[in-house]
Amino acid sequence: MKQLHFVQSLEVLQGGGLGGAALALHRATRALGEESVLVATFGEMPTTNEEGVLEFHRSFPSKAYFAPNALSARASVAGNTDVIHGHGFYTALNWIFGSFARKRNIPLVYSPHGMLEPWILARSRRKKAIAGWLFENANFRHVSLWRALTTFEADQIRAFGSTAPIIVAPNGIDVSDFPVVVKPIPGDRRRVLFLSRLHPKKGADLLLRAWAGLGTERNGWELVIAGPDEIGHRTVLEGIVSDENLHDSVRFTGPVRGKEKLDLIQSSDLFVLPSHSEGFPVAALEAMAARKPVILTPGCNFPEACSSGAGWITEPDVASIRKTLGAALTTGEPELKQRGLA
Repeated sequence: MKQLHFVQSLEVLQGGGLGGAALALHRATRALGEESVLVATFGEMPTTNEEGVLEFHRSFPSKAYFAPNALSARASVAGNTDVIHGHGFYTALNWIFGSFARKRNIPLVYSPHGMLEPWILARSRRKKAIAGWLFENANFRHVSLWRALTTFEADQIRAFGSTAPIIVAPNGIDVSDFPVVVKPIPGDRRRVLFLSRLHPKKGADLLLRAWAGLGTERNGWELVIAGPDEIGHRTVLEGIVSDENLHDSVRFTGPVRGKEKLDLIQSSDLFVLPSHSEGFPVAALEAMAARKPVILTPGCNFPEACSSGAGWITEPDVASIRKTLGAALTTGEPELKQRGLA
């Protein structure tokens, strides 16, 4: 069976984990011996030259993700495809390949990747309504199978009105990439890690204000904010650090990848992602694979982290994060390690 996957972009700042999740599924499909092609757009330059990945240069406006060459090539790219699998909604690629699936009566699989979360649905309502009227509503009606990341997302799909079958298949990682090798931190401070895009929905601003509100609980700890800057949000976060006089306990690393990212996770004692909205955060999986306890919000859609004893759930507001963070920082080392093992 030949599968065609499409996603708006593989660039980190053009959808975050969306492209990474689509690429991982494409790779896993090919590793099973199935035929798979992944189509994406790029801005300045392609992100990879690996086999089976086709990246097309997108035109202005960039956020529409329209690539003229993808439109002209769609018949040759998707003409003998058995299944078309779309990752995310409301982009020009959804129009290009969704309409092709409908015209050729090719089964269409759709993966929302968190795009049915209330926080996301509330943004750019007019643009989504226009895209829905032009092409996306027709695509939704043509969907043969939905792939949900969580049972919460499956419920959101049903609430959205679709009656097509749904399979729940969370994002995954290769745990062999995360050997338990603790990297010592220079000095004697322990480390709290935030690892994600610097974007308002991720809640790093809430985390910093909660950190500022802690008293002696954060003595001997540092907070590391790691990830690429999006829409200039790092300036906002640095302003909070300055206003709250946190320079001595907060550090920004910028983007981290590969071994540098693994080393940073392994050298941390606690992972925090106070996000307003997620599909299913791979960064949390990576931290847990490295045996690190986690603090997550309900928007991370991972209640099992709390119910299994692997961490804490907090609401995405300053007071709740401060209370939960304070409890975690004053938890004894044996309990923290036990939560990491869980």
